[in-house]
Amino acid sequence: MKIILIFLSILLNNQVVEDLFEQSNDFYTNGDYQNAVTGYLDILESGYESAELYFNIGNSFYKLNNIPDSNFYYEKAKSISPNDEDVLTNLSFAQNLRIDKIEVLPVTDIQNLKLSILDLFSEKGWSVTLIVLIWIMCFSSIFYILSNDSKFKRLFFSVSIIFLILSSLTIFINLEKKKLSEIKYAIIYDKEIEVWSEPNKISELKFLLHEGTKVRQVDIIQDWVSIQLENGTLGWVQLSSLKILD
Repeated sequence: MKIILIFLSILLNNQVVEDLFEQSNDFYTNGDYQNAVTGYLDILESGYESAELYFNIGNSFYKLNNIPDSNFYYEKAKSISPNDEDVLTNLSFAQNLRIDKIEVLPVTDIQNLKLSILDLFSEKGWSVTLIVLIWIMCFSSIFYILSNDSKFKRLFFSVSIIFLILSSLTIFINLEKKKLSEIKYAIIYDKEIEVWSEPNKISELKFLLHEGTKVRQVDIIQDWVSIQLENGTLGWVQLSSLKILD
């Protein structure tokens, strides 16, 4: 009986989420972007997340000309669905609204290839891929052991070796993806912030940053964050000035 109640509770909660999502979509379609945002964020607070939800939140904030939030939620959508063309396109639009135009450090062709492979799936997607490959390898090995026909034995042996190699490569990719996921980024939320050479305001003022700019989090000391820009420049800003992309 308890299991049935839990199951019904999950179904009802999913229905509520779907209804709220449709209602928020209607608000967005009718140009009521503030109520659309409110509805989408309520869904997010209920524990549900998806690339589509983050994308819709980003769209709503973009329509409200909210630079930091639109950049933040498009980045969240990209982290789940890194190759979604709509997400990448709208993220580029939101980035164009930013005041700071920071030149990205050049990367080699090998680094580009590596990043392209890593971005084929999200971290969860690569984990699922690894599980599927391992299962196929295991089944192939079992069929190899059980088969009495020499042709099938050679076939299943070859398949097992191929999927063993693919599984090994996928393990490496998962490790690299995990390393990337441990790198924390943040979006500047204040209109304008000062970037200092040390975590205090009596050090050298290096430059200014503006809302919507994406930075890499290097270190945190109390209420100060060490950041790195896409061009490699380092500095310190106050933690309250930005929002971490976790």
